[in-house]
Amino acid sequence: LDLTSNNLSSTLPPSICELKHLLKLYLRDNSFTGHLPLGLGNFATINHMDISANKLSGEFPASLSKLQMLEYLNLSRNTFDGHIPEQLDHMLNLDTINLSHNKLSGEIPKSLEKPQHIQVLDLSFNLLEGEIPTGGMFSNLSAESFLGNYALCGARKFHVPLCLDKTKRQSKNNAARVITACTIGGSALGVFVCTLNGISCCRKRGLLKRPYNIERLRKVTLLVISYKELLHATNNFSDANVLGSGSFGSVYKGILADGTTVDVNVLNLSFEEASKTFDIECNILRQTRHRNRVKVITSCSNEDFKALVLQYMPLGSLKVRLHS
Repeated sequence: LDLTSNNLSSTLPPSICELKHLLKLYLRDNSFTGHLPLGLGNFATINHMDISANKLSGEFPASLSKLQMLEYLNLSRNTFDGHIPEQLDHMLNLDTINLSHNKLSGEIPKSLEKPQHIQVLDLSFNLLEGEIPTGGMFSNLSAESFLGNYALCGARKFHVPLCLDKTKRQSKNNAARVITACTIGGSALGVFVCTLNGISCCRKRGLLKRPYNIERLRKVTLLVISYKELLHATNNFSDANVLGSGSFGSVYKGILADGTTVDVNVLNLSFEEASKTFDIECNILRQTRHRNRVKVITSCSNEDFKALVLQYMPLGSLKVRLHS
């Protein structure tokens, strides 16, 4: 059954699971919504299933593990959440699993080390955390299988931080929270103090004579945004949201929780000069003042992720305006 790219926009009817002798099901690139039918396990003979690039949500039904003949499973580019089912190891004939660009959370099940036939596993751009298993087919996987999951840790070949033991990890997380809170608070306080000092100097020179400006500055608050918020704002950094890209990173269109549309400039940290470029760009933007300059809303930065959140330019960049 092939209904690929038909712009279908309903929920998946439970009656589709009555096609017990179906061998292949292709529903990709539509607008199906809702959850996967609970009766998926009725597809006793199916060997290919591709329901990618839809708007499906919810957790994977337990009956998914009953598809013993399934060789190819692609559920990418939806909004599935919850954990990856432990029972996937029961699907002994699986060759390819693509669960990328969803909202899956929790740890990667170590039970996935058991299947012997899996050649392709793509879990990129989810919300997964914890240690990446190393046994079984994981020994043959590369970093591309886990991109965009910034809470993962494991072997260096996966380009993720090394894992700490549970006690150290909890201690480090608590310390990180304290340091982050102190850094944000300290930065805000520093900016506020410097601003007040600047105002004081200007007033002494007779350049500023309106005391109400100080009261206005006291009301200024800095927007703090997390990686998870940026992930939701850009639809898991979807390719559909890409505004442009270069050697040092990509720019995504994002919509924040309050409805504000922004440009999210994400640096590609695999390039050695990327972090230095980020610091230089922040320093230049901090010192530059002009009414026609793009407004910097905030930034999001840690060891594994750096992004600038900028004012959205609906008409495109200056280059586009000059040369289009």
